[in-house]
Amino acid sequence: MTKTQFILLYCCLAFAGMAVAEGKIGYVDMNVLINESPQILQANQNLTAEFEAENEKISQQESDLSILEKRITQEGPLMTTDELLKLQERARILERQVRRAKEDLKDAITIRNSQMVDEVQAELKKVVSEYAVNNGYDAILINAILYVNDEVDITDEILAQLRQSHRQ
Repeated sequence: MTKTQFILLYCCLAFAGMAVAEGKIGYVDMNVLINESPQILQANQNLTAEFEAENEKISQQESDLSILEKRITQEGPLMTTDELLKLQERARILERQVRRAKEDLKDAITIRNSQMVDEVQAELKKVVSEYAVNNGYDAILINAILYVNDEVDITDEILAQLRQSHRQ
């Protein structure tokens, strides 16, 4: 590379740096949006309601198991060996059912939660993008920022917009 080409390249890079420096940049704390947006709060309420019946069923099974175990402890010494063995087998079967039901419920909640979070994150990204376009931002940065000036942080504005769109 000749000296002239090097100087020309250096000037182009310097000019590009100045052009980027003049752009409007904003910052959004996605953790705040995810934790405080009404869409996430609503999704959590929906998730709780969606699995409430299954959770109550498991609670009932746990209660039944507790009663059965108490009966084995209290009445077991007075029972015949055959009766005690049958009762203990019922307790083992019920314990397995409870454990399996808890695992299945946990898996279902995890999958459904992941779907809801994906849906809400897509909505959050859409709102942030629309806000950026409507307010002339060239770039919006998220989370992995060591320091951001309060003038650049638009998290509260985005959160307000999310709340307003949720009310509608």
